[in-house]
Amino acid sequence: MTNPSDKPRVSRTKRREEMLSLISRLTGCLAIVITVAVVFYVVIERLERSPPVDPAYTDVIETMRSHQWQSSTQPPPSPLGVARPKMAPGSTFNGAETKLSDIMPLPNRGIVDLDQKRPLVELAVRQFFEAENLEQKLAVARDPQRVRSLMEHYYQNRTPEKATWQRLAWVVPVDEPGLRLAYAQAEFKGSDPVSIIVEEAEDGQFRVDWESSVRYCEQTWQEFQSLRPGDPTLFRVLGSKPTSDDRSIPTGHSVIELKHPTEKGTLQAYFSPTDPQFKSLVEQLELGNWKNVPLTLRLCYPGPTSDTRSVRITGVEGKGWLILPNRRS
Repeated sequence: MTNPSDKPRVSRTKRREEMLSLISRLTGCLAIVITVAVVFYVVIERLERSPPVDPAYTDVIETMRSHQWQSSTQPPPSPLGVARPKMAPGSTFNGAETKLSDIMPLPNRGIVDLDQKRPLVELAVRQFFEAENLEQKLAVARDPQRVRSLMEHYYQNRTPEKATWQRLAWVVPVDEPGLRLAYAQAEFKGSDPVSIIVEEAEDGQFRVDWESSVRYCEQTWQEFQSLRPGDPTLFRVLGSKPTSDDRSIPTGHSVIELKHPTEKGTLQAYFSPTDPQFKSLVEQLELGNWKNVPLTLRLCYPGPTSDTRSVRITGVEGKGWLILPNRRS
C-alpha cells in the first residue's frame, strides 16, 4: 500500500513536471517569435541599406507611361524630335526585350503589322541607299515631286556617298496622327549607321524621307552667316535654351540658341511667344526639355546692321526635321 505521506510528494512532482512542460512550450513559442522578429528586422535593415532607386530609372518608367522615348535601351531620338519612336511589345533592340503592352500603334498611327512588313521596309531602304542616280533615289523617296528640285540643288556640289549595304538594324513605329511612319537604322560595311524616317504610302509602298536623312537646308550655315539674308531661309537645326543673355534681342521676345547638326557656330534666334504660329515651336522645345531639340525653321536677319549672331524666326516647318503634309510648300 502507498504511504499516505507520499501523496503530497507525488502531487508536487506532477505539478512541477506540468509547470516545466508549460515553461518549455512557452520558451519554444518565444523562440519562434524572436526568430521571426530577427528575420523581419534583418529584411527591413537590408531594405533600408539598399541604394536608392536611380532617378533616371524613374524617369524612364514615367516616360514609358506617357509614351515618350527616354530609355537608353531604345533607338536614339527621331528626326521628328518630340514624336518619339515606340517599341512594339515583345520586340527587341540590341537584344533587350521590351514588354510595354500599352504602346501598340493606333489605326493610322504608326505602321501597323510592322514586323510582317519589315522585309518590304528593308528593300525600300536598301534601294534608297544603293541608288546610283537621282531617278533611282526619287523612286523610293517620300514626296518625290516636291523634293526633286531640292535634291537637284543639294547634289549640285555634292557627290552622293557610296556605302556597302549590310542590313536593316532595327525599325520601330512612330506615332504621328494621320501618318504611317517608322524610324529605322541602316548599317553599312565600314561606315557609320544612318537613321531615317520611312513612310508607308496609301498604295502600300514604303518611301524614305530624304530631307531629314540629309538634314536638308536651303543654305550652308556659314553662307547664311556670311550673306545675312533678309528673306526667310529654311534650316534644320538643334534648338536649346540660351547659355548667355543677348541684350540685342527685342523686348518681349523669347530667344533660343541654334546650332547646325554638322557645321560649327551658334546663333541666337528670337520669336514672339504670343504669336500663334510659334505655339508648336514652344511645345516641341518643352517636350524636348529645351536641349538639342530637332527643329525645322525659317530664319532671316532683321537688317544689314543687325548683330551677326542674332536672327529672327519667321516660321516653323513641320515637326522636328520632318515636313508634315499640311506644311508642304
